[in-house]
Amino acid sequence: MRRININNALPGMELAKTIYGSNFEVLLNKGVILEHRYITQLKGRGFLKIYIEDKESENIVINDPISDKIRIMATKNIFNTYSMTKSILEEIEADATDAVMRNINTSKFKRSFHDNPYFRKLCENIGPFVDELLNQEVLSGLHSIKSFDNYLFEHSIDAAIMALLMGKRLNLSVEKLKQIAIGVFLHDIGYIFIDENLINKSDKLTQLEFEQIKLHTNYGYELLKDIETIGAASAHIAYQHHERQDGNGYPRGLRGTNKIDKGDLIYMDEEKMITIAEIAAIADYYDACISDRPFRAALRPDLAHELVRVGAVSQFNKELVDCFLQIVPKYPIGCEVMIINGRYRDFSGIVASLNRFEISKPKVRLLYDNNKKKIMPFEIDLSADSYNTEMECIS
Repeated sequence: MRRININNALPGMELAKTIYGSNFEVLLNKGVILEHRYITQLKGRGFLKIYIEDKESENIVINDPISDKIRIMATKNIFNTYSMTKSILEEIEADATDAVMRNINTSKFKRSFHDNPYFRKLCENIGPFVDELLNQEVLSGLHSIKSFDNYLFEHSIDAAIMALLMGKRLNLSVEKLKQIAIGVFLHDIGYIFIDENLINKSDKLTQLEFEQIKLHTNYGYELLKDIETIGAASAHIAYQHHERQDGNGYPRGLRGTNKIDKGDLIYMDEEKMITIAEIAAIADYYDACISDRPFRAALRPDLAHELVRVGAVSQFNKELVDCFLQIVPKYPIGCEVMIINGRYRDFSGIVASLNRFEISKPKVRLLYDNNKKKIMPFEIDLSADSYNTEMECIS
């Protein structure tokens, strides 16, 4: 299995992962042989990456850390929670911040949100979601297939998976892992109070527009803070996931300590960044970087990985970045790569497997030579390479 750009998809290729629509209905099942019309329809729906099976990627396995059943159940519940919550909004101006806050904080609105059956299902199903991840150690690859329409919901799932694996590596309690899960699932719910045209604007935002976008953190916190069933900690994930260690984040410009605080905290309105929100900040940032958006193409996974690494201390909690680097590979399995130095310079191929002790030095299956001609595939093990071979992702 490997991941390719939709522009490189050809009729006759075999689809390796099921593709779901904006309402999470099945569009194309795993194993379907692509036709020209399928490829055209996927492009039209905003799918820019797909997974295929072919001889070149034979026996390359990308294990999703959660089952399709759990992923779809959680994603549908997030989608429906957003949709039903948005349907009960009163008529308010998108830029009238006070009006939005008043609307959110009415007892009618809070009660309607709390009684939302999909929100209740989301909370009830947190246990199975967390349980499926307890046996996982690292992320092997890039799992979801995001379109522009389902981005917000798939992003919430993928960011939650990453955040939970970090929490597990830190030996956080199951209760705290559940707080992380529900908090990351709903960390962007404040966007429902902001004009969709602004959220999906392809041109550069004006300063005023960016100030409106930033309010999603305040709105999300106001919506979640009084929901006893999820706890204040989860609400602070929505509030703080854009805060940064140096105080240059938003909405409150909080500063971090670059240390992990595992203690039992009272999550009130004190001027303090909390660890589970700092975990969410890293997961949110990385997954957003590697996802295609209407206003920019996805960054290469190795570049996004490097941005997190160099962002330690100034942007992200240094000790948490160290944890991130232990569970998220720089070169995910199934990703196409090019060698940039040494004996195989300019050869290209696919990441075939990870070394669990050095996850950023994988085995690579080389498929093309330095003249881009097909070769008999063979694998090199970067963890055993005495020449310090370097490479970069090309998809």
